[in-house]
Amino acid sequence: MMTPPKRRRKLRRTLVLTTALMLSSLPAIAAVGGSVSLSRPGTVVVARPGDSGTLLAQSDAVAHGSIALEARQHQGAEAIDVEGSAPPNSPVTITLLATVSTDVPTIVVSRQDVVTDVDGRFRAIIPIASAYERGTILKIVATSLPGVIPAAAQLVINAPNAGVNVPLEQTPHPLDNQTAHTYRRS
Repeated sequence: MMTPPKRRRKLRRTLVLTTALMLSSLPAIAAVGGSVSLSRPGTVVVARPGDSGTLLAQSDAVAHGSIALEARQHQGAEAIDVEGSAPPNSPVTITLLATVSTDVPTIVVSRQDVVTDVDGRFRAIIPIASAYERGTILKIVATSLPGVIPAAAQLVINAPNAGVNVPLEQTPHPLDNQTAHTYRRS
């Protein structure tokens, strides 16, 4: 059974709108009763088949201030430690972007939402799966409510245990000079 051309155009338009909204930093997605709900702090958009998108709710939550951000590779894991400060009790979205090659577009690795505490501090350990190749440039971007100045940091990914001396990785191998046989006296 073929879908009529007019309905296909509406479905395609809905798909394009949904994709555009997802790519514009709207991280939360929920499918309910044939519609797709996209949201981020302060905004909720619902897309239904045949509809171009309906703004369901929008708050006027505005904060003032800026985000301070520090990021470093997490020792012993394919992850990074991110910590910083922003206005107290504010949502912060941490986005990881990877540059793996001059020939490949920048990759969105992940987005993680955190909330600052009453002192305005936040901390997260974020896995970097899909961006763990040594030498990858990882950009960490932290954003919040309108009125809050975002922050960014950048790392070059190294081995998760950089600086650790592992005998099996040493050249020449330390066991090369030992004999593999044990002699017994009879």
